[in-house]
Amino acid sequence: MTIKKKSTAKRIKHRRKINRLKIVLVELGITQKKLVELTGIGRNSIQLYCSNKGQPTLDNLLTIALKLGVNIQDLLIPTPDTRKN
Repeated sequence: MTIKKKSTAKRIKHRRKINRLKIVLVELGITQKKLVELTGIGRNSIQLYCSNKGQPTLDNLLTIALKLGVNIQDLLIPTPDTRKN
């Protein structure tokens, strides 16, 4: 009896893009390597954040925003306001 494994693509759930870090870095002309130097956050963490495979803690998000000189909200993809007025 052979057990058939599911393909990797089917096992990985769709990840939502939550942050705009990669976009902001491009807009500012800053490399991931430079961001590592500015913030002291590990290279692997920055890579995960930029690919949206991982998300920064609020503390790291604040550190990144302060070092880049941007509003912390600029680092996040906005959600629609569905409140009724």
